[in-house]
Amino acid sequence: DLVTMAWWDNLWLNEGFASWMGTKATAHFNPQWEVWLRKNVPRNPARRIGIAKEQAMESDARSTTHPIQQPVATEEEANSAFDDIAYQKGQSFIRMLESFLGEDVFRDGIRRYIAQHKYSNSTTTDLWNALGEASGKAVANIAAGWVLQPGFPLVELKRQDDRALLTQQRFTVNFKNRPNQLWQIPLTYFFVGEDKPQSRLMTKARDALAEIPSDSILKLNMDGAGNYRVQYDDASWDLLLTELPKLGSADRVNLLSDEWALVQAGRVPLSRYLRLVEALPDVAELAEREQIINAFDFTNRLLLGQPEREKFQRYARSILRPSFDALGWEPKSGEPVRLSNLRASLIHALGQLNDPGVIAGCRERFQKYLADPSMVSPDLRRPILLVAGRYADQAAWDKLHQLGLASTNIAEKQNDYDALACATDPALVKRTLQIALTNELATSRAVFLVGKVALFSDHPDMAWQFARENMKALRAKLDSLGASTYAPGLFTVFSDLKYVDELKNYSRASQPELNAREVAKAVDEIEVRAELKERLGRQFTAWSESRKKN
Repeated sequence: DLVTMAWWDNLWLNEGFASWMGTKATAHFNPQWEVWLRKNVPRNPARRIGIAKEQAMESDARSTTHPIQQPVATEEEANSAFDDIAYQKGQSFIRMLESFLGEDVFRDGIRRYIAQHKYSNSTTTDLWNALGEASGKAVANIAAGWVLQPGFPLVELKRQDDRALLTQQRFTVNFKNRPNQLWQIPLTYFFVGEDKPQSRLMTKARDALAEIPSDSILKLNMDGAGNYRVQYDDASWDLLLTELPKLGSADRVNLLSDEWALVQAGRVPLSRYLRLVEALPDVAELAEREQIINAFDFTNRLLLGQPEREKFQRYARSILRPSFDALGWEPKSGEPVRLSNLRASLIHALGQLNDPGVIAGCRERFQKYLADPSMVSPDLRRPILLVAGRYADQAAWDKLHQLGLASTNIAEKQNDYDALACATDPALVKRTLQIALTNELATSRAVFLVGKVALFSDHPDMAWQFARENMKALRAKLDSLGASTYAPGLFTVFSDLKYVDELKNYSRASQPELNAREVAKAVDEIEVRAELKERLGRQFTAWSESRKKN
């Protein structure tokens, strides 16, 4: 509040900067939480959880994205500006800029900015001027491409003799006619095994690093702090895979995230991502396992109803189960927080992947929890309830419901109802959906129960049918912005192109006031998922068959 944005088009100054500052402070005081690398709860409860930076980059790779700083003329436009781009992309860009300028210089620039504009209003330009004065660098020129134009770059690396050739282009998914764009990229890089990080500003479409020995192992984007993707040529990639143990966790997470994004964009096959997963040296690294869990969970949901799903689940379990076996069910005295968090993530993931041992263990511990909540570690209550809820029969569902009704603790109550939303039995799905029309939950939480059913229950069609039949009652629980975006959000879990027409027809005939941008985003998401469902299923089958032959 000491310095306030001049107008809503500078919203990111408030929200992006606050997101960065909160994460930076948490990382400083609790480094074991690995907050730069781990889960972030999305603003939309129906969206899957992922790394904050990755959420923003996923949105920003689409044709439906927008610049960080965008024109805002009306109250409705201001309300719709509160999204992943303002928060997470704003945060990621600030972190990249701090990394490039240096922490001390960046802090000096922020102090100048605050001193010059305290008890007043400011714009993005004011911030760049203060950082430029402190650093002696043309910060405004660097920032322009990142803040004023949509999207972000992909840096391709190709080795040629003793040089590393670099090219940049916009990274996109499902965007056939992408425009030609250019960024000034604060590149960081290092040679694996050497403690000498380097940086340079890539200002043109092509660049080169000279005097690079052919056998040296080059890693771009140190610690993944830069808001860009990297695609390595095959020779450079193979070298990196051989030296993964020498990389820190942040750089390994960066490789995993980039490679998974390249798979989604169709730039590399699924097998290349899986090779990286299998080459990782440590089965107990929290942030790395959670990135893999996120990719596996997405693929598992995508393959719902497909013949490849059961085979994929077996493979995914074979990757994740050793990590869980190494940790065991029970927390150990004095173990690091990251291991407690990893255990909880693995229980939930393996339960989603139909692991018989984990399902049985969750059911057993659920019964203990009903008898005496203290018998289940607080860290494990949520994943155990979610898995128990997914495979619940009517009796188990009733017990979960009773827990939710009786609980006065908001967090525990939310866990109980989220577990109900996971139920896959169609009869129980119907019962869960009906709760959204009651007063059992606070209005703002009840209405989003439908989206959670769509995402978690394996029955998104039932969730949409219920919402369509009860839309008037559901919309009455929402503010004006929520009412115009609610229906499109329910479509983002579908991977069948028939739902593109369903949404468009519904928007035209029943809800013409729906937010056009959110409708376009939902259409894009359905198209991406439909293409990925076919491609990933086919590629996984081919990869599995090739492994049998070898």
